Amino acid sequence: MAGLSGKQRAVDIAAASEQLVPSQLPPAKSGPGPGHKVRDPSRCALSHVNEPDARFCSTCGLPMNAQAPPLARPDQDRPKPAAELTGEERAERERAHQHALAVAAQFEHAAEVIVPPAAEAVLLHFIEDGLTAFGRVWYRGQELAIGPDHPRWAEAVSWVTLTRMQQYERWGKAYFEHGPWPGQRSYVDPAAQFEQLAPVGGQGKLPGPSEEELRRADAAEAARGRGVPAPVLR
Repeated sequence: MAGLSGKQRAVDIAAASEQLVPSQLPPAKSGPGPGHKVRDPSRCALSHVNEPDARFCSTCGLPMNAQAPPLARPDQDRPKPAAELTGEERAERERAHQHALAVAAQFEHAAEVIVPPAAEAVLLHFIEDGLTAFGRVWYRGQELAIGPDHPRWAEAVSWVTLTRMQQYERWGKAYFEHGPWPGQRSYVDPAAQFEQLAPVGGQGKLPGPSEEELRRADAAEAARGRGVPAPVLR
């Protein structure tokens, strides 16, 4: 091979090529195999987008480190037609049916257990009637406080931190504001004023709740405080 000086010099082609492309490739890095997709850390198991440091999904409430649920396959776990059941299988299906009925009855008649708020909690008060959460309908003036230590926090985290604008985007109206309720705290307070109800047609008036009913409502709210019901079945 001739250099710029015109002199000839021998070059080991194999050695020269070794400097450009090593004969042995470096060991492959360990990681997911072919076809495996690495999940975006800002997305939950159901692919909802969240802030990078979020612990729970703001849409579905799942922990950000939760695994995606397995996909259902229509060819698996399909119930066998009753005509094809053996006597033993028919007896087992009847036993499972009776168990389901008993669990449903337990759920319907279970006493409500209120979990008081912990030190770290989100406090809010409702400004509109009708939001349904934790197995009950919430009404204007009611307060609740719930935090990460509550057994229903996963249900709450997707909505209790919403701003008024975010509520409008999600529901078309704002149901609550953060902080304590600034108005009257008793249904029987002489200074309290109630909106007069009218029939759907607009003619006539509807009777409101009696004083006894209002006193019972006052007592129930005082007993609840700002607590949130615990799950009936765990």
